[in-house]
Amino acid sequence: MAMAASAAKKKICVTGAGGFLASWVVKFLLSKGYIVHGTVRQPGDEKYAHLMKLEGASENLKLFKADLLSYESVQSAIAGCNAVFHVACPVPSTTSTNPEAWNLLIS
Repeated sequence: MAMAASAAKKKICVTGAGGFLASWVVKFLLSKGYIVHGTVRQPGDEKYAHLMKLEGASENLKLFKADLLSYESVQSAIAGCNAVFHVACPVPSTTSTNPEAWNLLIS
């Protein structure tokens, strides 16, 4: 109960909100009364509909379009937030046979 009281009106940003781990973080934060700013690639995409069905989401969840490689696109999501859970990982939209490209992703 103490956590819920301290959560009142506090904003938390969760990057990659549509991902497996991040969606559980979003669910937990909403259950504790936090306002959650979630970053996703395309907020209107049907694959993120499950987030808006979470309890408390209609009042306390806002999805932001963000590209992790562009600070400007993430800036609006983190503005005014008390904390950020950086759970996202950049995933290329195309495949590469270049080993240096893959090493960049995992190093």
